[in-house]
Amino acid sequence: MFIEIINPDERYKNSYRGMVNIEYVHQIKIIRGRHRQYELHINLSNSPSIELIGTKEECEQFYAELKVVLKTHKQLSTTDTLIFPPQLPSQPPTDVDEEEV
Repeated sequence: MFIEIINPDERYKNSYRGMVNIEYVHQIKIIRGRHRQYELHINLSNSPSIELIGTKEECEQFYAELKVVLKTHKQLSTTDTLIFPPQLPSQPPTDVDEEEV
């Protein structure tokens, strides 16, 4: 089972977009970085880790979303897409087309 991880936000010049086979995810951890930044590390057994930088809240929310995906998908299925940093409920998605009335 593959998931797609998208990090379009270039606030930290750390954009990432790629497919990850969840069978190779062996550790997820949040690390406190410098200057009030946090890093979400997705350690893979077959390649370098993926590091996503954001606020503590963004990292914790994405960590929770990723844990749900890893826990519920035990067999191959369609690709899930995760976007980091996660959209807050008050923010509309940036890539959704609005329907005309």
